[in-house]
Amino acid sequence: MSVPEALPEELRVTSAAEIAAYLQQLQQDGASVRLDGPHGAGLSATIVALDPAADLLGLALGTDPEGISQALVAEGEITAVAYLGTIKLQFDVEAPVLVSGEQGVVLRSTLPARLYRFQRRQSFRVQPASSTYPRVVLPGGAEPGRALRVLDISIGGLALAVPAGGPALPTGHVTTGLVLELDRISALKVSLLPHHLSPVSGDLHGLQQLGCAFVDLDATATRALQVYVDQTQKRRRLLKLDP
Repeated sequence: MSVPEALPEELRVTSAAEIAAYLQQLQQDGASVRLDGPHGAGLSATIVALDPAADLLGLALGTDPEGISQALVAEGEITAVAYLGTIKLQFDVEAPVLVSGEQGVVLRSTLPARLYRFQRRQSFRVQPASSTYPRVVLPGGAEPGRALRVLDISIGGLALAVPAGGPALPTGHVTTGLVLELDRISALKVSLLPHHLSPVSGDLHGLQQLGCAFVDLDATATRALQVYVDQTQKRRRLLKLDP
């Protein structure tokens, strides 16, 4: 799960002050931090303690009914991923220890010696011509409230319209078992990692925009998405040229 050392130098942050600044921003934003082990175990956390002088980082884990946190610490190799807008931050959780307190279970560690900063790839996004398709159907079927409208889409991810009361998919957690219906015929099984919730512009009152990235998209689904994006782009160009 660790990032290879062969990555370009500009992606690597080693300044203690700069690393602390990034972590402080994540803490201030209440950003979700995804923790993953080398064998697929993972959960979401938030930064609740940060003391650069004491070399201390605390990540609140919340509920953990399946004991994933114990497995992560036992494996001894934990990778953390979080987002600040279009910036992806990744670092190894070093010397992790689980403690219990008023904030529940907290994973304490030293501050990372290095942090990797990626600018998220800006895949070309298109806005669907229809308000019905594409849509993402949640597990349980396409009855009202279980199908979310897609506001824009690319081969890297999509934006969903979700109720303002809270996202239908939890940010920072990979959600599997989803079906992306591109139209009445084309349906793709997908997994999504929601990472950013923002207001929706326009007339979609009572809704928010949930930005999601595709996770482990297979070659068949990637090709189908590319065809959809290309065709949608061409149709929009033709409409602009039509007097």
